[in-house]
Amino acid sequence: MPKISPPLAKVSRPKLYRVAPRERLFERLDECRRRSIVWISGPPGAGKTTLVATYLEHRKIPGVWYQVDSGDADPATFFYYLGEALQRVGSRKRRGLPLLTPEYLADLAGFSRRFFREFFARLPPKGVLVLDNFQEVVAESPFHHVVEEALGEIRDDINLIAISRSEPPPRCARAVANGLVAQLGWDDLRLTRTETAAVATAKKAIDEATIGELHDQSNGWAAGLVLMLERLSRTGTVNRIAQSETMDTMFNYFAGQVFDQASPETRNVLTRTAFMRSMTVELAETISGDPQAGKVLEHFYRQHLFTDRKSGEEIRYEYHALFRAFLQDRARKALSEAELLQLMVRTADLLDVSGSAADALPLNPMAAALAGQLADTDQSACRAGHARARIRAILGPAR
Repeated sequence: MPKISPPLAKVSRPKLYRVAPRERLFERLDECRRRSIVWISGPPGAGKTTLVATYLEHRKIPGVWYQVDSGDADPATFFYYLGEALQRVGSRKRRGLPLLTPEYLADLAGFSRRFFREFFARLPPKGVLVLDNFQEVVAESPFHHVVEEALGEIRDDINLIAISRSEPPPRCARAVANGLVAQLGWDDLRLTRTETAAVATAKKAIDEATIGELHDQSNGWAAGLVLMLERLSRTGTVNRIAQSETMDTMFNYFAGQVFDQASPETRNVLTRTAFMRSMTVELAETISGDPQAGKVLEHFYRQHLFTDRKSGEEIRYEYHALFRAFLQDRARKALSEAELLQLMVRTADLLDVSGSAADALPLNPMAAALAGQLADTDQSACRAGHARARIRAILGPAR
């Protein structure tokens, strides 16, 4: 393999600019580092990378930062760039780490153990190896076999920090079972109201009511808060935060990070369930017409894709409020007005029957307004309790 310099971003710690330190999570990370492996998982834009980068900077912790990408599915590539990254934090006069050449492929596990034994031995005391964007390599890749072997070679005074959108994969199960892994999840990463206030007031004073509105709308999601604050800084206004300009930017974020990468079947489940504030698997399957809807929701929950799961008599799923608004917008664009109205009515009916009548109430005025566009309807007659019956008369039997 030719000796070329790796892309700088791949082995460089992110540069930070005026980032508010999160002492609450710094203390949690101090505790987590008592174990060999720290696993940080959360949705896109949750502030995972920024948290780790600021933590290492504030605590003055040395080590290697490695940006995982799909190319690391090839173990030879992974080993090569890790070796180059280590050279950047140590003496270049030392002999480089071995390359994975064809003669070693028959014993990949043995090579991996020897490589990481030497790799961790060369890290500075109390140093770390950060694997950012761990989810970028598919679960079936040899990369995960390599990492599994690496976990058994970590020195007592060294940590491996994995940053991912998902929880530890099956190949890490043994390390989890042995108590070697400390996890920091989405519930930990959510900004508290105090942290929201610290971020929001870093550049200018903002009143308490607006801070409360920012926190309620973002629900602790760092990227959502930043997008809202960007609009405030451009316009100088502190009211009606979620205006169209901000929402367009946020919707583009959801589209690029989540929706457009999903299969057509998954997109159908998401848009068909968009008007349910909370849903069981049965409700999701019924409204979407897809028997795999429950698996879609569980996948989005496990991948921290703006979906929460609530336990009780029945497991219920809820979309993040901003993500639900995005999905409703996609439903409006994907469906005809008649199809959209039918979806709203059916959703409300299902919620009523399932004992969630309160969740159905917001759909009445939405459906009534849409019905008024389809027929010359006296919308004053389409109040809650009469709206859906009037709409059914306009639409005819459910399709």
